[in-house]
Amino acid sequence: MIHPYKKTCDKYQPTEYDKFFMDLEKNFDFQEITGTKLNNSKGLLTGYYEPAIKAYSYPKKGSYPIYKNPKEISDKFNHQVSRKTINQGYLENYNLEIAWVENEIEAFFLHIQGSGRLILENDEIIKIRYAGSNKKKYSSLGRILINRGILKKEEVDMHKIKEWLYKDRKRARKFMNFNERYIFFEEYSGEIKGSAGVNLVPNISIAVDKRFIKKGEAIIIQSMYDINDIFVGVAHDEGIAIKGKSRIDLFTGFGHKSENKAALLKKKIFTWKVIQKK
Repeated sequence: MIHPYKKTCDKYQPTEYDKFFMDLEKNFDFQEITGTKLNNSKGLLTGYYEPAIKAYSYPKKGSYPIYKNPKEISDKFNHQVSRKTINQGYLENYNLEIAWVENEIEAFFLHIQGSGRLILENDEIIKIRYAGSNKKKYSSLGRILINRGILKKEEVDMHKIKEWLYKDRKRARKFMNFNERYIFFEEYSGEIKGSAGVNLVPNISIAVDKRFIKKGEAIIIQSMYDINDIFVGVAHDEGIAIKGKSRIDLFTGFGHKSENKAALLKKKIFTWKVIQKK
């Protein structure tokens, strides 16, 4: 990642935070980010997290496999088959399984988050992260449920979607298959990194649309309804579902508390890009 503020930061010692802050307006401009529609400066802030998921080192009734990228063993695979085709056993018996999570619903949301920690039956922890996809288009399950009149727009969040899937297991797979995009994983050690190649920092690292915001750029984010609800996020990541100039996804961290925060985070925002003066 190319540091977008290197010239300015090189002027200061790590201990000169107060001086850096006092010189902020001298060193930087703050450019309001307009929305995708004309005269629209409003954006949307949501959250993502690193889940902890119960898993097994062997297949168990009701469990669901987490696959490595099939490219690891052969280029002969059709890597662009749909989620439905994979769910019908397309990748079985090729030793691609990293582990088996407790059920398909938890695996579905793991795919959306793109990384996580699998807690095995012996308490061993396997850290996994994104290692490619089947290149299919991502379709929002929340939007599908709204369009079909199953959930109301104002009530949709991750908890509500999960709740519906668990209550209607007969239709759950059919609806999850509407999102044809399928994610493959790899094991890793150390801290989770974003697409910028740096460690993700809870409540600071953000995923953005790379067409409009460069890796490493700082974005001032303010609630549309509370001027005191304001913070600075740094673009350390990107996401296939993050589309738009002011569409921001905040990394909330690891575990259940981070999951709850991310699940409920859906906030209209104003945003400003921090630009280094020449």
